[in-house]
Amino acid sequence: MAALLTVGFALVEAVYGGTRRSMIESGAGDLQVYHSGSTEPPQMMVGPGGPPELLPLPDYASTETLLRGVEGVGEVVPLETGVATVFRGNYLDDKLAAVRAVVREPASLEREARLRRLAEDLARTLQRVAGDARRREEAFASDEESREDQRALEEATSERFWERFSTEPLPVLEFLENRVAKQVGEGETLFVDYLGSELPRFARAFPRFELVQGQMPPPGSRGILLGHALYEQSFKLPMASRLDEVRRERERGNTLAADERLRTQVERNVAEIPDLLARLDVERATALRAELARQLGHEGELDALLTEFLKLDDGNFDARYRLFHDALAPHLPLYRIRPGDTLVVKGLLGIGGGVPVKVWGTFRFRGLGGDTSRVNSTSLMDLVTVRHLSGRQTRAEAEEARRLIDSFGLAGGTGSLSTDAFAPPAIVDGEVKTTGSEAPVFERAEGLSPSFTEEELLSGGIPQAALVLKPGATPEEVAERIRQLVSDKGLPLTTADWQQVGGFISGVVAMTQVLLLVIALLLGLFVLLVSTGTLLLLARERVGEVGTLRAVGMQRRQVFLGLLLEGLFLGGAGSVLGIGLGAALLKGLMGQGLAVHDDTLQFFLGGPVLYPQLEAWHVLAVGLGVLGVVMGAALVPAWRGSAVTPLAAMRQGEG
Repeated sequence: MAALLTVGFALVEAVYGGTRRSMIESGAGDLQVYHSGSTEPPQMMVGPGGPPELLPLPDYASTETLLRGVEGVGEVVPLETGVATVFRGNYLDDKLAAVRAVVREPASLEREARLRRLAEDLARTLQRVAGDARRREEAFASDEESREDQRALEEATSERFWERFSTEPLPVLEFLENRVAKQVGEGETLFVDYLGSELPRFARAFPRFELVQGQMPPPGSRGILLGHALYEQSFKLPMASRLDEVRRERERGNTLAADERLRTQVERNVAEIPDLLARLDVERATALRAELARQLGHEGELDALLTEFLKLDDGNFDARYRLFHDALAPHLPLYRIRPGDTLVVKGLLGIGGGVPVKVWGTFRFRGLGGDTSRVNSTSLMDLVTVRHLSGRQTRAEAEEARRLIDSFGLAGGTGSLSTDAFAPPAIVDGEVKTTGSEAPVFERAEGLSPSFTEEELLSGGIPQAALVLKPGATPEEVAERIRQLVSDKGLPLTTADWQQVGGFISGVVAMTQVLLLVIALLLGLFVLLVSTGTLLLLARERVGEVGTLRAVGMQRRQVFLGLLLEGLFLGGAGSVLGIGLGAALLKGLMGQGLAVHDDTLQFFLGGPVLYPQLEAWHVLAVGLGVLGVVMGAALVPAWRGSAVTPLAAMRQGEG
């Protein structure tokens, strides 16, 4: 019992400490402050119910200044958590994006030639789309909307339309993106967990932050840093993501021959070749075919060459995986978006237009799992963009709305208006206006500025802030000082520690601790029963000895204490030996740390290596616990043994 509990205490303490470090160093901070009027504390990882509804902190700039003055507070980082949605387009969207990229290049003869080739390929693709649409039209009853879609397709496949493309390509592309691309399919909506913050300050405050691709946005710039795990899982070509998964599993010792799930991933890649080819423009398809022919050593059609290349087994996987990324990837749409591109995000409910935001790069939290970790799927976004997603007004906007309400005479009474009625309109890309069958002319709506001022940042309402403490300061002491500050200043603030903001993660750690307690109780019950039975047996065998001692004058109390001391000695010796054995196991088996390969476990264990440490209180708790159990087991045998009379002992001895 002592050996198992010693190892168990060290492991659970290591899990608790590892999770605590992971939470604190990945955005939660040592403490968080939020509005005391909020119905629930902040949650760093949003659960199925969505982010908690937090009231904005009043006059955040003044509040932050006061918090910085609290002894022990090192950094104050404004935060807001939430979930956004991102639309991932279909294969026609990909081809249109490729054409748009060429259109934006400086004018040259090479650009014009490339543009002609891409336009011819795009026209052929639209012919296939029109053919599919006509078959749907024949199979299903049509309405006015479908007839409009059909007219748009007919226009997009006309010679007049493509003659205009050569002189005005951008309006033509707008028409195709808004009126035609949706007829291929709706693509896919992705959910993006995000942390709103001042990105440069966040990166400085939390040591686990690591920029993987791109660059940090300059101070005062709007933008998003995608979680690298989200980028690899959701924005990477699915075929490449599956190859990455197979590689990870093979590194863990699994094989294609023995693992049916890995073989299924390989088969899915082969089955999805037609979808990949549909996304390729003519330039990429030609280059990919030439590269495959060079690698495989013979010519052939692109689909046949790609099918041959993707038929993988344990013998050729490593070589083909390297070739895929080194030779084929440059000719594939490996990522749907790259650093420097603009992403349109919407709020969780998807109401209203999207908010365009620049992707500056990708990041991860170092040592907390790889490209499948939940924490590395969280993205970082500037607070101004987050405010527009949530629909909150700045103080200036709210004051202007109140003035308008007062000027209309609608303040107060049953017919009063809320300032929300004057919230900024949704951000949209533009409004289409068409005339007859000509390509449309777009009127651009004014979007958000790519930069913001300090006033704009702080006046929009910030719901929470993470506090990073100075070395030596404890969360309990700092929380008490903040409570005193709140009492003195009358601020509507309260604090939450990492366990409160950890949500389900804290729950998992708490369940681990409860599980250890249950195991300890079961072990104690087992030892109690075994020890009691053993000591009863020993007491029965020593009836004659006890009777002799009673006959020469030893009192019952003395016999009881003597037998109890024997139990105490056994318990003490057992706990010392068990603790020594447990310490030896920890030192021998885990002295260099326990490697953690699972990405999810790395977050709970604080990194890729777990270091269980035996603390002094572990030794004390285990020693006293084992001693108490054995002493309890010795009570009944000692009581029964001391109750034996000399006459009964001599009769049993004669028998």
